[in-house]
Amino acid sequence: MTTDAELGQLLVGQGLMTEAQLKTALDFQQSLGGDLRNIVVKLGYVKDSVLAGLVAAEENVEASVEITPDVIDFEMCRAVSKDILDRYEVIPLRSPDHSSLLLAMADPNDLRAIEDIQFRVNRSVEPAITTKQALRRALNNLSEWMRQADARAGGKLPADKLKQIKTTPVDKLLRAYLVLQIEKGELSAEELLARASKL
Repeated sequence: MTTDAELGQLLVGQGLMTEAQLKTALDFQQSLGGDLRNIVVKLGYVKDSVLAGLVAAEENVEASVEITPDVIDFEMCRAVSKDILDRYEVIPLRSPDHSSLLLAMADPNDLRAIEDIQFRVNRSVEPAITTKQALRRALNNLSEWMRQADARAGGKLPADKLKQIKTTPVDKLLRAYLVLQIEKGELSAEELLARASKL
């Protein structure tokens, strides 16, 4: 686990910051608190992507600076829930080793997030460092990306859901569909009733 002091010396040693910039960042941290990683990025001393790569190498974990729909594990996103992903600012990624969960996160030392998600999915979690900016962008787009992934899957339904739909009376399904469309704002109740009165 890289401490703030070790991170500061690493940044100076790599020539990414000067000693004066490090002192300013540490003074800022001492007076206002916060994570040194966020502070050096906010002060403009180091780019978020450079810092993510450096921390990943130092912590000996994977780096995933760009998060696109093709690297996200949507099944695990559903298992964890969007609220939890937003709370911890993390996203499950597809892992070549399906026995563990690869988790994109800005802070690989956030043990609370790791332990909570491990408990929820009953798998070990391997952190993959990314930038806060990439995480926020991906979390903002996650619902839409999941919808698109479902559409690409051709609307494949689990067997039990398909059976339930097949055994539900058609008139009940149609009513449910119409109510759903009205609730989504895709259909006007007034127009539907006006049209029905003409039949």
